[in-house]
Amino acid sequence: MIIFSGTDLCLERENMAKTISFGLSVSEVRNAIKEIKAYQNDLNRKCEELCRRLTDEGIQIAHGYIGSSGFGKYIHLGSEITPEQAGCRAVLYMEDSSKIKSKWQTKEGVKSAEVSPSLMLEFGSGQRAENPASIPGVGTGTFPGGTHGNEPGWYYMDLEGNWHYSTGISPKMPMYHTAEELQRRVQEIAKEVFAS
Repeated sequence: MIIFSGTDLCLERENMAKTISFGLSVSEVRNAIKEIKAYQNDLNRKCEELCRRLTDEGIQIAHGYIGSSGFGKYIHLGSEITPEQAGCRAVLYMEDSSKIKSKWQTKEGVKSAEVSPSLMLEFGSGQRAENPASIPGVGTGTFPGGTHGNEPGWYYMDLEGNWHYSTGISPKMPMYHTAEELQRRVQEIAKEVFAS
């Protein structure tokens, strides 16, 4: 999940400055109040536009990292934008639209597990899984019930009795990479939105 907030997005002061000059007559003060309210409404509209642009861009970036992984049909990328006192708040998220049921044969019979496509896409599994941000509890052997953390790989028997060797699934990390790319682009996008 990636969260943007109006208070977190810092823009250069000169891009946001607006000068309103007025005299002290009642009509001039009323006109200044109208102008300030119009500016406030325009600023709120631009904050919402910035959040919309960031979430739209984020969804496109994440789709690029999901690519042809095979998990894309099991997940949903979405966003929520809510107004706040300081502008708005946007959340970009990835969630499972359905789980994957994995089944394999053991000496005790058929075993199965429900697998989260979103977690597999983001974090992978097995020896090839990486933890680029050193997040505790993420990486090799940390999958719930994972017991293969110290081996180069493992064998499993499919339901037809055939043996297969696996070293896991490499993570695509769509949300991690999306957050990185949006951090690099946020000022550029903000300048485009607030310049209009």
